[in-house]
Amino acid sequence: MAGLWMEQAMQKPRPRRQSPEPKGESLLMDASRFCLGTIGFSYQDWAGVFYPERVRAERRLPWYAERFGTVELDTTFYGMPTAERVRAWAGVVPEGFRFSLKMFRVVTHVGVVGSPVSIGLARGFVDVVRRFEEKLGAVLIQFPPSFTAVRRDDLLRLLDALPELGSDGSAGGVRYAVELRHDSWWSEVTVKQLRERGIAWVGLDQPTVAVAGVSPDDERQGGGVRAPRAVVVTSDFLYMRWCGNHGQIPTNDHEILDPTPRLRWWVDRLQSVMGGGAVKEVLGYFGNSYSGHAPKACRRMMGLLGLGVPEGEVERQGGLFG
Repeated sequence: MAGLWMEQAMQKPRPRRQSPEPKGESLLMDASRFCLGTIGFSYQDWAGVFYPERVRAERRLPWYAERFGTVELDTTFYGMPTAERVRAWAGVVPEGFRFSLKMFRVVTHVGVVGSPVSIGLARGFVDVVRRFEEKLGAVLIQFPPSFTAVRRDDLLRLLDALPELGSDGSAGGVRYAVELRHDSWWSEVTVKQLRERGIAWVGLDQPTVAVAGVSPDDERQGGGVRAPRAVVVTSDFLYMRWCGNHGQIPTNDHEILDPTPRLRWWVDRLQSVMGGGAVKEVLGYFGNSYSGHAPKACRRMMGLLGLGVPEGEVERQGGLFG
């Protein structure tokens, strides 16, 4: 069973006064350490809701980048990016904006993890995306739920073959975040091995629709049954993903539930994790399946943190709860 590190990570945060409106309520000591955005940016369902109708497809990324500070690119999971594509993405966003990119699926889902082929593809992937330079957030290495700790040696062989770690792109280094979802990884051994390599262990929230609007502390509504795993610090940054169960919400143009109670729980949890000062930055991303419309959920979290909430079509049209 888990040791003291897990017991400490799973301690409930102290009770906090509830407020009906998240906007302008700064609940963390240093919210400037947060850089938040969405998983993907080019959904057609966002046209006329998040993106005004006048914004053509090729203008969506710069419009998005005026409102959020980062994006997780899911398209790189399905195909290796090219240097030309990286330059095109980087060229239309302002200074300070960051891209995080999901590792090519042949490395993590299709091929044999840790094989010469997968290592070669992974190194090629990183060599291309590091051309983002200071606009590179992190490389997300996501493994399927079926990837168990029996494959630990394969995982370490892959991680140890990646280009040198670094605190940011401007120094020529790359930050990595690993998403390990099978229960067998949940051990002190995994924590130690990721810490030794300075690789972040992804914090993940994938609630079903039944509990996505419920605080995990609210056991009366089943919140405690499906509480997220504790966030464990294994690097000087956190990589958070608020995803929901993929495909559980049929459309992406409005929220079908209000995730604020669950996001309040997350703010308290992150405050306890970040209290020691070891975490310099949080890269956080929302998926459409979390509440129905990723930009709105992200804006809710920004409001809870006291960050400036971006305006746009979504502000005027809103969702069912905004």
